[in-house]
Amino acid sequence: MLFHSSYQFQRDQLILSVERQAAFIGSMLPEHESLQLDLATPLFDNIKAMLLLLEHQGLANAYALGVKQGAQLVIPLHAEEELAGLAKMVALSGETDAYGEALRRGVKGESGSLVARDFRDQWVLVAYAPLGTAGAALIGRVDLLEMAKPFAQTGLLVLILALVLIFVSARFFRRVTQPLLEQHQHSESRYRNLLDNMADCVAVYDCVEGGENFLIVDVNKAAEQFHGVEREQISGQQISEALPRVAKSGLSAALRRVWESGESEFVSLTYSDGSGRARWVENFIYRLGSGEVVVIYSDLTEQRQKEAQLKRSEHLLRSIVDATPDWIFIKDASFKYLFANRSFAEAVGHKPDSVIGKTDEDLGFPPEIVSGDAANGIRGFRKDDVDVLGGKRIHNPYDPATYQDGSFHIFDTHKIPLRDSTGKVYGVLAVARDITALNRAMGDLKVNEARLTLAEAIAHMGHWSWDIKHNKLFWSEEVFRIFGVVPGGFDSTYEAFLNFVHEEDRALVKLKFNAHLEENQPFSVDHRIVWRNGTVRWIHQEAELDRDADGFPDQMLGVVIDITDRKLAEQSLVEERNFLQHVINGISDPLRVIDQEMGVMLMNGAALDQSVERGDCEGKATCYQSCQGMKPLCDEYPDGMPACPLKRVIKTKQPQTETHLITLDDGEQRTYESSFSPLLNEEKIMYGVVETSRDITEHLGLQARLQEQDDHVVQLTYLDQLTGLPNRLLFMDRLRQGLSISRRDNRSLAVLYIDLDRFKQINESFGHEFGDLILQDVARRLQGQLREGDTLARFSGDEFVAVTGNLGQPEHAGILAQKLLQGFDEPFFVKDQKFYVTASIGVSIFPQDGQDPEALMREANTALFQAKDEGRNSFQFYRDEMTVQAFEHVLMENNLRNALMEQQFEIYYQPQVSFDTGEVVGAEALIRWNFPEMGMVSPANFIPLAEDTGLILPIGEWVTRTTCQQIVDWLKRGIPVPRIAINLSPKQFNDKHLLENIIRILDETGCPSEQIEFEVTEGQIMERSERAIGVLEALRKNGITVAIDDFGTGYSSLSQLKQLPLNKLKIDHSFVRDLPDDMDSRAIAEAIIGMGRSLGLSVTAEGIENQAQAEFLQSAGCTQAQGFLYQRPVPAAEFEKFLLDSQADLCLSTPVPGAPD
Repeated sequence: MLFHSSYQFQRDQLILSVERQAAFIGSMLPEHESLQLDLATPLFDNIKAMLLLLEHQGLANAYALGVKQGAQLVIPLHAEEELAGLAKMVALSGETDAYGEALRRGVKGESGSLVARDFRDQWVLVAYAPLGTAGAALIGRVDLLEMAKPFAQTGLLVLILALVLIFVSARFFRRVTQPLLEQHQHSESRYRNLLDNMADCVAVYDCVEGGENFLIVDVNKAAEQFHGVEREQISGQQISEALPRVAKSGLSAALRRVWESGESEFVSLTYSDGSGRARWVENFIYRLGSGEVVVIYSDLTEQRQKEAQLKRSEHLLRSIVDATPDWIFIKDASFKYLFANRSFAEAVGHKPDSVIGKTDEDLGFPPEIVSGDAANGIRGFRKDDVDVLGGKRIHNPYDPATYQDGSFHIFDTHKIPLRDSTGKVYGVLAVARDITALNRAMGDLKVNEARLTLAEAIAHMGHWSWDIKHNKLFWSEEVFRIFGVVPGGFDSTYEAFLNFVHEEDRALVKLKFNAHLEENQPFSVDHRIVWRNGTVRWIHQEAELDRDADGFPDQMLGVVIDITDRKLAEQSLVEERNFLQHVINGISDPLRVIDQEMGVMLMNGAALDQSVERGDCEGKATCYQSCQGMKPLCDEYPDGMPACPLKRVIKTKQPQTETHLITLDDGEQRTYESSFSPLLNEEKIMYGVVETSRDITEHLGLQARLQEQDDHVVQLTYLDQLTGLPNRLLFMDRLRQGLSISRRDNRSLAVLYIDLDRFKQINESFGHEFGDLILQDVARRLQGQLREGDTLARFSGDEFVAVTGNLGQPEHAGILAQKLLQGFDEPFFVKDQKFYVTASIGVSIFPQDGQDPEALMREANTALFQAKDEGRNSFQFYRDEMTVQAFEHVLMENNLRNALMEQQFEIYYQPQVSFDTGEVVGAEALIRWNFPEMGMVSPANFIPLAEDTGLILPIGEWVTRTTCQQIVDWLKRGIPVPRIAINLSPKQFNDKHLLENIIRILDETGCPSEQIEFEVTEGQIMERSERAIGVLEALRKNGITVAIDDFGTGYSSLSQLKQLPLNKLKIDHSFVRDLPDDMDSRAIAEAIIGMGRSLGLSVTAEGIENQAQAEFLQSAGCTQAQGFLYQRPVPAAEFEKFLLDSQADLCLSTPVPGAPD
């Protein structure tokens, strides 16, 4: 029968559980019975010894009993799962595998062992022996690979187990029974064949001298070859004598340890082989039950060398990976890091090893970076990782991440899946390159390209490149303009370019190109081109050639300049020179020959014509100036060098050239260039001076005109045409120069960004001609406050920028800013009109606010916005928090643009009551912004922004339309509605479409015009009084009343007010606030009320908060009241309820519950 762990020993008896009917030692055993056999018999002694030995050694993992019955070998079918297949095969088919063969031999009376593959295709060692003479046998099975697992690192697993088990089986069966001797000898032969066929070295040692030495019992062929000896030579010798270098390597000590402890060991030692070379050897040492010690060893020198090489390669690879600035990392399927290079680890604040096992969240990456943020275009790490784990290769060119210091960076990331040997994806390999600086550089490049395009357009100069190998031409925008062609209409080849070249110049251009390509001659050429409409233009081209690594032409880079105007001027000059040349050839240049005594020896007619009086100089010793008609006569220079060029030639014997003016008889002055050369005889002795002169007046004039043209080009390129100040291009160049000097001298530098306050209103009211004259005066005033080395530029419109360097203290920039503001204290006078203009200034300081021009300009502009927000007519230094405020300003503007579409505005109404009757006689419509993210926003926070951005026009139209619609709704429902006042902003009031918009809204809504009142400020009317009168007259003609809001805060006079078609004055709340105690406020309020009474206007006081204020105003003759004392501004529904509740019983003296006193 089969059993593995179902046997047990009790009181010297072996109990075998038997299942299924089976023959055992000639007897039949019924199913599920047990047979108790006396263990004292020799037969079962063998069984007990076999089982105990196998169990003790841990070598057998299955046992089997077989019984011969008739012609068959019977084994129970119900057995251990591991041997179920064996039982079935042997019993039913009679096939002979390893187990069947072992049982057959055992039943025949044989004993021994064999190594073969079993029915599972696994290598096994099977030991077998007969049980008595009844035709029964016992076998034991060992899975060699299963037993090899604890020793997998040696590479000798199967061989060790085979060797040990062969020893065990052979020695055990030799002691068990004498009749097995022949079988033992047969096993010994098979053992020797197995041993000698092993690739690893095997040696068997026996202990002598109490463990002090060891005899060599046996070695296999591999050991013989390794040591260069034969078995017969060393068998029986002590290891210290036969293999002394091996013994000294430490093997003897290891043998002694194993022999004494009985515990097997793995030992790595360095042996010397037969040739004396040191070899790295891995040893497995095992003690047999008989006391012998077996050593199985293999030469791992090449393996160790390969491992060392592999480690060096791994170290080199790791060094390369760690040296790259790119991020390289690997994640597993649960998004944990398996590997990270140094660049990645340091960026997230870790060492490479400490990253292992962590997730993106553990490393501190924000949730929007890990999981993505679709609103901001961020895909997220996790989505890419999931796609890669699904088998995709991912390229994310915009992959944001944050460093450990919180800085935001952009990466270009590639991710690929990692697969195991079966092709299953088990991880993600990523390589990410930080392209933050590249993105920034690309942005700067686009800006620079735009600037270059602008500069080229201004200078009429373009640039081009020619890819010679692919014959592709690139032209800048200005080149296309110069050639009179649009980009899509050009073939972008060298041949297409030649088609534009004038046919008479084409050969020259080809020659220049070829000489540059083949002989490296400089490429510079003037030639004509012909536009497709036949227009001929002149251009100048210069280029440089780049060659590839092999020295072949690769590409040319060049510039082209439109020189048509210059060529026309030169052509005119040539024609003029040709004309003059003909004249000169006819009359020749003036010529004189003068001797060394300054006497005139000879002169031609032209020279005679130049003399003061013909013949006066000839034959007389007279000076050069007198002959040329110049006064006074020249004297010698203080250093002794004569001033007269004739005398200088006589003294130095060197040629001289002089340019001088000659006044003709008619008073005209001409410029002559005279040359003076020594007159030598054949012996080289000087005996006179030859003087020639020519009139260069026209030539100098032409040069002056050309210089003026060049100066004009420079002015167009670098100067503002209106003010003559440097423009943005020149200013930025000056700023860069100033920064270089400041860095060198370790000094501060300041940028002052200047913007005129509300200058747009001047342009809109009086026209750009007035505005330009004021800008010119502003430029003069600002320039007058700056030092000689400072630079002032006009950037655009009403924006100026100044840079001042060499500051001792940054605070000195504040002193300069204050001086600049003081320059606006005096009014500006333009065409008999007086204007007051103020400015706001933002200041940034190098180096604390920025290191480059762009940063300083940006921060100064941010400070300028702060100065604007704090009331204008002031300056502000840049502070870091301003960047946040500027962002909030932009955010507020963006949200304001969406507020109308998203219906976030609401109209509140505040009643106006009669002092006399207490009735509600009017109301003011006030806009409120219910911003979802910030709650209710005060008009003071968004109306100025709406005014600046122009959004006030659509917002104002919405207020008017919504108010009219509400009035119509109340009227239809029978609710008594008083006149509703609507505020008009300055931009609305100045809008030329104001009146038609109001009439259109009244018509579309059906609102009666007498229900509407418009409030305008005193300042709005006074700024453009003539236009204001026209607008107010038109409103009144259409039945609309008009009130002056915030009256008393402007500069209007009684005479001006008389001319205005008004209905009401409103006393500003600033004059009501301190009533009745403040005497100044009392006087102002009484004056306004008196002025309104004299003009026949009703007067409304706004901002009334207590009874004392109301009583004073009523006693002073004020007609209407508005303020918290009566009602706060409320939504339409609450105001409707207020109207109904207070229709007949509202009393002036009865405050609203909850109102402040």
